[in-house]
Amino acid sequence: MNRLMKHIHRLAVEIGPRGSGTPEEEQAARWLVQQFKGMGYQASVHEFPTVGTFSLLQFVFLGGMLVSFLLGFIHPLPGSIAAAILLVLYILDLETKYSLSRFFARRRSQNVRAWKDQETSPQNTVILTAHYDSSRAALNFHPRMVKGFRSSFFLVFASMAAITFFLVLRSLPVWEAWDPWLVGLSVPFALYLAAVIAMLIHRELFCDYTPGANDNGSGIAVMLGVASRLAKNPIPGLHVEFLATGAEEAGTYGMLHHLSTYGWQGRTFINLDNLGTGRLFAAEAEGILRRYPADPELLRDIETVSRQAPPVEIARRDYRLLTTDATPILARGGRAVTIMACSDDGTLPNWHWKTDTLDHIEIGNLKAAEEVVYRVLSMRGGDEHDRPWRPG
Repeated sequence: MNRLMKHIHRLAVEIGPRGSGTPEEEQAARWLVQQFKGMGYQASVHEFPTVGTFSLLQFVFLGGMLVSFLLGFIHPLPGSIAAAILLVLYILDLETKYSLSRFFARRRSQNVRAWKDQETSPQNTVILTAHYDSSRAALNFHPRMVKGFRSSFFLVFASMAAITFFLVLRSLPVWEAWDPWLVGLSVPFALYLAAVIAMLIHRELFCDYTPGANDNGSGIAVMLGVASRLAKNPIPGLHVEFLATGAEEAGTYGMLHHLSTYGWQGRTFINLDNLGTGRLFAAEAEGILRRYPADPELLRDIETVSRQAPPVEIARRDYRLLTTDATPILARGGRAVTIMACSDDGTLPNWHWKTDTLDHIEIGNLKAAEEVVYRVLSMRGGDEHDRPWRPG
């Protein structure tokens, strides 16, 4: 078995599903430390509090909005104030700017950092990132439904905004005569939120964690592949660190902890996620609500190295489905890019579904992604490091 596939086999088969804050996630972290130390790197584990699932905050926001809606039947003004506060907090959470998770974080997760030499200048540092936890499946990630994932999300957001809007109108005396109509207009949006809550309950009660071969055993495998090459052939003039994040699937908590602890100013991040199946692409922009462009210099570097002989096919497109570990960096004005792979319709193959298994991984994708990252690092170190390569 190819060395990259062996890494994924270890994570997705031997360790298995790795939910955020679970013992299996911790086991994967210990294995990653062993891998980095075996290559001659220094490695450390950094713990942080997390929630176990992103469903928890969804319950808070969506359930709170329904409570505000019901409160509005008796007291429209307090109901509208509560709804407005929830909507603002929901937006801040989506934008990775502020999260209520600190009040609900009862589990422990961990990041794994690895490095070989001392950092001399943050401007000369590239941090290669990938998360190693896996998500719980859910009905809205079913292959027949996942194409509408972004539309269904915007229906949730529109429903929360509409309920807030109608509650505000109902709290104003000038709209008192229209109150029955405003209530009637609000009901469909409230029913939709109730349906989403029911789907989240189904997720937590009846759906298992996925094996996480593609999401994100593939990103970890490529990270370790690049680390192995750099251990044998260091790039002069470039400091490279490796960051394997935990609890990404619960809400990018590993990356948020890293940024709050070490900062992001002056550093460059290359994020690896869902690389094992489909067409490789560099995400030109990320963000669920607001569009955050990726670092243009990194995008140019990726395009440049993809044309080097032998060429590597890698496209450029936006990724706006959910956050990645690069999203909090971009949202804070940092320099980052995510390299991923998607189907022709723009969806992520086997995304958050039970079919995210080793047998759906394409070895050619892993080799191509590893080569692209290594070439980009070589450029940034001022050394082309051209070597023969075949795409698998």
